[in-house]
Amino acid sequence: MLAGLKTVTRRFWSDSYAEKFKEGDRVQAWDKSPRFGGCKVAEIRLTCDPYKEKLAAMPEDDVAKEGGLWASKNEFINCMGGPNEEPWVVRFELVAVEGS
Repeated sequence: MLAGLKTVTRRFWSDSYAEKFKEGDRVQAWDKSPRFGGCKVAEIRLTCDPYKEKLAAMPEDDVAKEGGLWASKNEFINCMGGPNEEPWVVRFELVAVEGS
């Protein structure tokens, strides 16, 4: 994400939590939850409202937009629990890196 390669993330959030976020919101990005000692690493801006999407319907090019750590869409889907899982899709752009 800090290199600008990651522009989408999929999260298993409750509907009530996800619906708080809207296109244009500026959001802090953390390396892990601050409850578990995480550090703020950046600020991002949401480029659309988060939405739910089955992993089977995920666009092929989102594999790279998820950070490019997976060799294929199938590998990513398997890591996320299978094609029928329906996480929230959060699309964003990097606004600022912490400390820069």
